Amino acid sequence: MLENKIGIVIGREYMSRVRKKSFLLMTVLMPLLLIGLIGGTLFLANVSDDNEKVIQVFDSTGEYYSVLQNTEQYRFVCAEDEWADFRKQSDIPAYAYLIITGNLLENPNAISLLSERQLTTGIESLINFQLNNYLSNKKLSSYNIPNIDEILRDSRINLNLKAEKIGAVASKEKSSEKGKHVSASAETASAAGVIFTFLIYMFIMVYGAMVMQGVMEEKTNRIVEIIVSSVKPFDLMMGKLIGIGLVGLTQFGIWATCIIAITSCSVFLGSSPVLSQIFNDLATVNLAEMSLLFVLFFIGGYMIYASLFAAIGAIVNSPEDSQQYMMPVTFLIIFAFFAGSYSTQNPDGPLAFWTSLIPFTSPIVMMIRLPFDVPWWQLLLSVTLLFATVVLTVALVAKIYRTGILMYGKKPTWGELIKWLKY
Repeated sequence: MLENKIGIVIGREYMSRVRKKSFLLMTVLMPLLLIGLIGGTLFLANVSDDNEKVIQVFDSTGEYYSVLQNTEQYRFVCAEDEWADFRKQSDIPAYAYLIITGNLLENPNAISLLSERQLTTGIESLINFQLNNYLSNKKLSSYNIPNIDEILRDSRINLNLKAEKIGAVASKEKSSEKGKHVSASAETASAAGVIFTFLIYMFIMVYGAMVMQGVMEEKTNRIVEIIVSSVKPFDLMMGKLIGIGLVGLTQFGIWATCIIAITSCSVFLGSSPVLSQIFNDLATVNLAEMSLLFVLFFIGGYMIYASLFAAIGAIVNSPEDSQQYMMPVTFLIIFAFFAGSYSTQNPDGPLAFWTSLIPFTSPIVMMIRLPFDVPWWQLLLSVTLLFATVVLTVALVAKIYRTGILMYGKKPTWGELIKWLKY
């Protein structure tokens, strides 16, 4: 009978949400919005400023001004010879002032770049690159070595290092030979981890907030008073948590199915060399294992944070009152997201290691580490700690939930919440 009541609540929460047009729209639009957001951001970041920036050069040596080459964004104008003529033809003010007071080979500090505003790193890199090349070649020429230019050209080697993962098997080649070396892209592995991390972060925030909103609506509308007359508060809470969690898994399943279908069609119909390289790189990342662990860590992370959101929804009477209690929970989620972001370059470092074991951060951080072959004992320990914390959190939150949903009026203090836990 108990399981039947929980099942009824689960079915009600699940069906009432997947039937909404908003669920269908978000399922379709979210990937498009995400692709558009990332693509648009990368496009805008690479669009250069159309306004020409003028660098006024004061070169007391008369040697280095001719070395500086103009670009589409920066233009160098000699202060002594060209500045007056330039000002007659243009009203563009100087963006910065480059001052060279001596021989840079003898005194590398005899150069400075001044501006009335904060300069970007682009102009510094451009000047350093051009002058460093010139000074390096001049220094080498001073050694009077015959054919030094030809020797330097012949000595330049462009090394093309490709990472290889021992034992990986390229899916495109369908090879089962053990020990075969297959190209492994660190960028692809990192990208896969970042995508899974973002998905868990997004699902926990969205569906956790959905649980809180649902609890608050039932409480403020006094519907919960009718529901608890036939369903225990714990059953109601668990049914709501599981039902809404299944909505999230359904959405993820739809996206995964679409990705697999699109990938299969691309392989079957033939793809471009770029897509072929991406598929080869993905073959070295165990996406099946990552997807399974994604589901486990999503369930664990969602149950922890959704139960906390359910407790918040039960103890407040309006959305405005929830801010006080949401702040610590939201801070934990944001901290986990940033910890995962900073762990991309060092997935085995102390920050990544400890935050991938702590249950409140492990669902998000562990996704970053998964493409880099996390030891099995760390995975087992992380999952064990996560679900042990789920059981403890749900048990404690259930005590707050069963008391809070039937209490109206002033917000309970932290001391009162502790008393509820002791009931």
